[in-house]
Amino acid sequence: MTDSQKLARNPLKIRLEEIKLATNNFAVNNLIGQGGFGRVYKGQLKSSSGETDTDVAIKMLDVKYGQGQHEFGTEILLLANYKHNNIVSLVGFCDEEGKKALVYKHEAHGSLDMYLAKTDLISWEQRLRICLGAAHGLEYLHGSDGARGHRVIHRDIKSSNILLDANWEAKISDFGLAKLGLTSQETSGSSVIYTNAAGTLGYLDPQYQKTGILTKESDVFSFGMVMLEVLSGRLGIVDCHDERRFLQEWAKTCYQAGELDKLIIPDLLKQMNSLSLEKFSKIAFECLNDDRKKRPTMTSVVHELKGALEFQIGQLVHTEMWGDTRGKPYSYLFINNRKLRKIIIRHGELIIHRHADHCLHAITFVVEDINGSSYSSNQYGGDGGTITNFTIDPPHLGKIHIDAKYEISEIILDVDEEVIGISGTVGRWEIWDPLNHNRLISSLCFKTNKKNYEVGVPRHIFSKFSESWGVGSLAGFHGHYGYYLDGIGCCLKNSNASI
Repeated sequence: MTDSQKLARNPLKIRLEEIKLATNNFAVNNLIGQGGFGRVYKGQLKSSSGETDTDVAIKMLDVKYGQGQHEFGTEILLLANYKHNNIVSLVGFCDEEGKKALVYKHEAHGSLDMYLAKTDLISWEQRLRICLGAAHGLEYLHGSDGARGHRVIHRDIKSSNILLDANWEAKISDFGLAKLGLTSQETSGSSVIYTNAAGTLGYLDPQYQKTGILTKESDVFSFGMVMLEVLSGRLGIVDCHDERRFLQEWAKTCYQAGELDKLIIPDLLKQMNSLSLEKFSKIAFECLNDDRKKRPTMTSVVHELKGALEFQIGQLVHTEMWGDTRGKPYSYLFINNRKLRKIIIRHGELIIHRHADHCLHAITFVVEDINGSSYSSNQYGGDGGTITNFTIDPPHLGKIHIDAKYEISEIILDVDEEVIGISGTVGRWEIWDPLNHNRLISSLCFKTNKKNYEVGVPRHIFSKFSESWGVGSLAGFHGHYGYYLDGIGCCLKNSNASI
């Protein structure tokens, strides 16, 4: 059956007479939008069952300049089959007397692009919630569970295609350019589609634009651009003639120079929790990675945005971070009520001229959901791999050969066992760092409601730390890492806040 035949039999079909009645015969007072695709009218669709009339937005397509029959059919068939709280609701369509119309539930606040610069209307917290909602919708389209056997690649993610309902909840719209791709074990869960590049400049994945190869990561890139717009309060391309014209390039320059403040609206910056901003900006720029393979999945984006929101509203309280801050930062939260079930720690000695310094090389957390499925964090530490011996060249001592000997300890928690405290020691690199500039975690003790688990040797102690909390309060860990575990802290739930 052709798409035209499917449309002719589709129960969502609405008569042109009803469209005219809803819009007062396309009255100027009902016109709420206009573009290359045609015009958008607000109206009320009369109910045939005596129920309350439906507020709708009716997109009248200009076939000569806008979407053709294929795009028209694509949007109808996709929205009829893909339903999610963060995707616009298709009420019906009309294809009659040469006129084509798409009828959606009217979203009271219009599109996100209208509010980017208006910090008095949407706060930083609201912006986080809007991004999180849109991310949920895109995650659904990409078929993260793989159960449907296919995914939708939107191809035109941008702030003007994210609508906001009366509660400022995000709704992804405009599916005329969308493509269906398969997900299967044979393709390792990826979809590759060869097609002429389509979308909007300023949001278009450069790799897709160059090669014509479309993947779900092309949508991820576009979503990263939307996140930058939300951060900066401006569109992806603006009418100016300096480095600020293209948001992607200007934002990258500011981010790499550690001058992200230049990008952010001052009034918005005042509202921001620093950890929330750090988490948000980090995942946004990961979305824009030139290498598509290094871009995150939308599931990862959802995870990070939840963390950014939690920091902003104070649902999570950060303990002090013990150790050193020289390495890369990490944060691992137990999302979706997952519980900590295992901690894997690689630890051992650094031997220099028969003198040993003990430290923790790396740590990994394993959590479990209510269905018994396990999820592992990244390994934090051990960036150089499994190092057994190496040479360093400190300026005050010359070249020194170091032997590294380590072992792996696993802390396995029972189903009813929870971590309620942590303690440990921070050690010094005493042999080759006489000024004590470098500090590493040398030992840890995790206290649970059943017992204590000790790992490491408290040698060359620089400082000690200890923190405790109630059962069910631990929400994750944060810290810094590099070749070793430089620092660790805990994320605790704040019972006075909620998402």
